[in-house]
Amino acid sequence: MFPVLKRFFSDGKTIGKTWFDELKAENVPSKLFIATYDRSRGKGGQNVNKVNSKCTLTLHNFSACTWFPEEIRRQLLNKGCRYYARNKDALVIQSDETRSRDQNREICVEKLVKEVKKLVFFPGEVDDITKQKWTNIKKKANEVRLNEKKHKSEKKKSRSIKMQY
Repeated sequence: MFPVLKRFFSDGKTIGKTWFDELKAENVPSKLFIATYDRSRGKGGQNVNKVNSKCTLTLHNFSACTWFPEEIRRQLLNKGCRYYARNKDALVIQSDETRSRDQNREICVEKLVKEVKKLVFFPGEVDDITKQKWTNIKKKANEVRLNEKKHKSEKKKSRSIKMQY
């Protein structure tokens, strides 16, 4: 079946669509990522030099991560997720926007959710009228194609000269 037509003949919500609709920063499990804290940059005076407040969240082996449904992972990889490190097969998200470790960690998770919401797309439900319309278009296109084939075949047959001996 043509990729364009697949969405018109799919049956109901998928696991990925349900997961995507329920995705929020609060729902992301904290044990999923490895968190590291480093020295921040920017404002903060001596605090910047003394305290490790920059948060880096890393999710290793992303292509096999079961928390993300297959459809979601495929779309993120194909559409070029900005946090995906291809050579490490990991998601790496960093934040040093605030002076607090916990707030930076929350910002990292929110960045991930925002990126997933931006890149992943699931088409909406299609009504019966639209399905019927596309079925008719497909049938007519097939008829036109077959008529063109017959016409070309007849044209080539008429060009050939039949020799009788």
